[in-house]
Amino acid sequence: MFNFNALLARLKYIPRWSLMRQNVEEDLAQHTSEVALIAHTLCLLANNKFGRDVNSERVAVAALYHDVSEILTGDMPTPVKYNNPQIMTAYKAIEAHAVNKLLETADPDIKMSLRPYMTQESLSDYEKQLLKGADKICALTKCIEELQSGNREFESAYKTTYQSLCDMHMDEVDYFMKNMLGSFRLCLDDLAKI
Repeated sequence: MFNFNALLARLKYIPRWSLMRQNVEEDLAQHTSEVALIAHTLCLLANNKFGRDVNSERVAVAALYHDVSEILTGDMPTPVKYNNPQIMTAYKAIEAHAVNKLLETADPDIKMSLRPYMTQESLSDYEKQLLKGADKICALTKCIEELQSGNREFESAYKTTYQSLCDMHMDEVDYFMKNMLGSFRLCLDDLAKI
């Protein structure tokens, strides 16, 4: 019996933002699907607007797997994970070990095909940056959602995440922030107007 997909189904049980009071709780399954959608959008912008050559499908699939190690490790809060280089290095090793443990549960015939997505080995450096940008954009949209509902707990996270996206200096991320991010502040009636 191969437990890989049953373990992946547990993404929905891993809460995000565990140190923050949330008006709308978010789990890892929701997060990964949103990251995949935004990563795909950034890749399409890269290719069609900015003349790059990135594989949008490969990046979107890697986005679906980008946090699967957290099935075994849980979601470590960003302020803890990036508190100092030793913690970050140790956590990266733990994540790599968790990925290997998850791969052990996959059917041997697909294990080697899964690995490049789970480790992001299949991505170019630029594709990895696009995925990172999508991950940060999703964090920013979560902050917007919480702030829109009156939760000031996310003010600092919003400012920090917004600045980190600006500091990426990526055309696709900048374009998304200028032309698409504002829509996340709209209600459904305004979003649905055509």
